[in-house]
Amino acid sequence: MTNPQLDCHQASHEEKCAAFANVHEFWGNEMPLEQYVQWRLNSIHHQRAIWYVGVVGNTVVASLGVFPMFLSDHGDVNPVMFIGAVHTHPDFRKRGYAAELITYAEQDQKAHYDVRWSFLFSDINPAYYARLGYQSSNAPNVRILPAEVDGWSTEPLNITSEMDEMIVFYDSNHLRQSCFLHRPQPYWEFLSKKHAKDQFSWLVEGNQRQGYIHIRNNDGLACLEDFAVADHDEFTLGRLARSVALYANQQNISEVHGWFPPITTAYSWLQFSQRQTEITMWKSLSDRSLTADQIEELAYFRHIDHV
Repeated sequence: MTNPQLDCHQASHEEKCAAFANVHEFWGNEMPLEQYVQWRLNSIHHQRAIWYVGVVGNTVVASLGVFPMFLSDHGDVNPVMFIGAVHTHPDFRKRGYAAELITYAEQDQKAHYDVRWSFLFSDINPAYYARLGYQSSNAPNVRILPAEVDGWSTEPLNITSEMDEMIVFYDSNHLRQSCFLHRPQPYWEFLSKKHAKDQFSWLVEGNQRQGYIHIRNNDGLACLEDFAVADHDEFTLGRLARSVALYANQQNISEVHGWFPPITTAYSWLQFSQRQTEITMWKSLSDRSLTADQIEELAYFRHIDHV
């Protein structure tokens, strides 16, 4: 039996509401359905995305969001798409509709927005997306435990009034990388609103700021959302890890997890493991591919940029 034809396009307001109602089964967080749909409609995070739907008849059966980002590739800043919230209605699964919608979104983004790359963070077996041409980055999961170690001291950071200095640190932090996420000013302003309740700290030695850390603390289990330091060399990353461990010790945080570039120095309080969820995957939408070194540099993505 042939599957009904899928009509793929950018979502209307009504179709967006239907798509948000569909995903309630996975991401509803025990919120009542109508309230959940309104929350997603009003969320500044979800408002950033272009929402695509696959429709059979008059029914939204598949949906996803495309979040705009920029990738610096050897200094050339290119628009990229980050795919999030891929979902198929339970009554229409195992028909290839999600894959069809992903392909349509890639083609639409390339044709109308000059997008060169597509990224996603897979929470399912990455083999699914590999069949669509996506490749995985070996970005490990980090677990930093509290420890009394030699790290930089911390001082409060106001992301609203001190954003310009954060941007300088972030951009300087990536000078030696040929591949990294470029953050334009409007994106920084969005991040400051989305994460206004998180903890931002300067890393300080003497009277000199060495960088910053951004941590989201949830009852003692924290995420290292973002950071920037002078360099990504082994010594500086080690000092950064020690600073996070010291901060966790001072703030009664049981552990800090997230993305962190792998380092070879062994510490009992620093643990790397193979990532099981939020697996960074990428695909070129042009004839340009990433080099082996650039694929390794994808491990430097920050959790704050997760979609």
